[in-house]
Amino acid sequence: MEELIKLVQIVEKRIGLPSHLFSKKSKELRLYQEIALGKITNDSSANSLLYTDSKEKGGLKMIKSRLRRKLMNQLFLVGSRNEQMQVSHTVEQSCLAKLLQARVLIDAGGSDLALPLLKQALSKATEYDFNYIASLCLRALIQAFVNLKEKALYYKAVEQLTEIMPRVAADQESEMYFSEANIELSHSIAARKAYLSKIDEVLANMHTIWQRAKTFETFHYYYRISIWLHELIGNFDEIVHLTNNSEAVLKEYKSAAKRFDHRYNKFIQVYAHLRAKKLEEGLVLANQYLTSFNQSSNNWFAFMENYILLAIHARRYEVAYMLLHQVQANPFIKKINKLAQERWTLIEAYLQFISPQEEQPVKWQSLLYSAPTYSKDKEGFNVAILILQVMYYLKIEDFEALEYRVDSLKKYAQHHFKDVFSERSRLFFKLLTVLVRSNFAYATTQKKGHSIFQKLQRTPTPGDAYAEIEIIPYEHLWELTLEKIKASSLFAK
Repeated sequence: MEELIKLVQIVEKRIGLPSHLFSKKSKELRLYQEIALGKITNDSSANSLLYTDSKEKGGLKMIKSRLRRKLMNQLFLVGSRNEQMQVSHTVEQSCLAKLLQARVLIDAGGSDLALPLLKQALSKATEYDFNYIASLCLRALIQAFVNLKEKALYYKAVEQLTEIMPRVAADQESEMYFSEANIELSHSIAARKAYLSKIDEVLANMHTIWQRAKTFETFHYYYRISIWLHELIGNFDEIVHLTNNSEAVLKEYKSAAKRFDHRYNKFIQVYAHLRAKKLEEGLVLANQYLTSFNQSSNNWFAFMENYILLAIHARRYEVAYMLLHQVQANPFIKKINKLAQERWTLIEAYLQFISPQEEQPVKWQSLLYSAPTYSKDKEGFNVAILILQVMYYLKIEDFEALEYRVDSLKKYAQHHFKDVFSERSRLFFKLLTVLVRSNFAYATTQKKGHSIFQKLQRTPTPGDAYAEIEIIPYEHLWELTLEKIKASSLFAK
């Protein structure tokens, strides 16, 4: 049933209910509709909805088989009817469909009828740099010319195939590097680290393949693996360089450049500027790219998150509030997932903390008490919530609660920060411990925390796969902490 559910979801999303396939009262139609509505999740729920008579329940297997067969046939229509599908995907599927039709004609003795289809598919495949499809078209053309005894055309096709095969081989070699990275990085931490240790060799080999073959496929695999690997190790300057130059590189590929996800490049380009601390440049790009994203999409909210963090990190708090209001005014915020909504609540809480606005109600204080500190579904928020709690008790000068929270941070660090990837959070926790041990005395805290703070400044942010949310840079929070205890008459001087 699980496979059938996925198939229904794909067809429903891409082309909608193929009602012409079913009679109005058929169980196949009912099964499709109930799966689409989420009412059927397994064989048991299917039986209870489709059959009232227990004697008929043995028919479910046959109904599932018929529905699956009909839906599989509809997959040929997915590309041609879906306006939102990327142009290159439509072209690729159209070429493959023509190739399949041509193969059927050749096998049935209609080689002459297959020629126009193969030439059309070859032309489009060549235009969009689908080398593997072009090679298959040429092989089919060779067979057709043999059947038709067209000697000159046969040798011309053989020559074209000979020329394209090194490009196909390069695409396949690059694909294998990408596939290996995908499988290795999806396994254990140990396997991931072992693979990341040879990142320079992998990227160098893929770059050589691209420069030799100059195909879109070799560039695209190199681009994707470069971003992925550099993101994992936190080398965001390289991602900035790659994303900045990619548009210029793509000019060489003309129509094939339509296969490139330009919106993703804009998204990751802004994100990389944030992580590389190129804040002012990133703000300019974010403002420039904002209209590229549909406000009803999850991508818009994800892009806005990077945009507002750029503003916060650059201490452009007025800009950050303006962006926050845009997000909160977007009616589609209610449709993004719960974790994403909670992340926006946390961002608002930090923004209100570091730059309070009198006309804004202080909603964020409730987060301090209601958020489950170690809840698994808030795994990425734990550090941010704990630190916000510490900052709040520092703000209201509740020393007992502050010491308790710092102790909680210490215990959390002992259990969760056992690797280098948490170094920045660990250093900031040490600074807060210094604050408590110095009895909140400004001069003592500043002196004892100086070397730790310098080390924090030198420590880069971790790669994305390991990072907790650092909504406000720890350096800014520590400066705010020192300002607070220096200004307060309640703290020892």
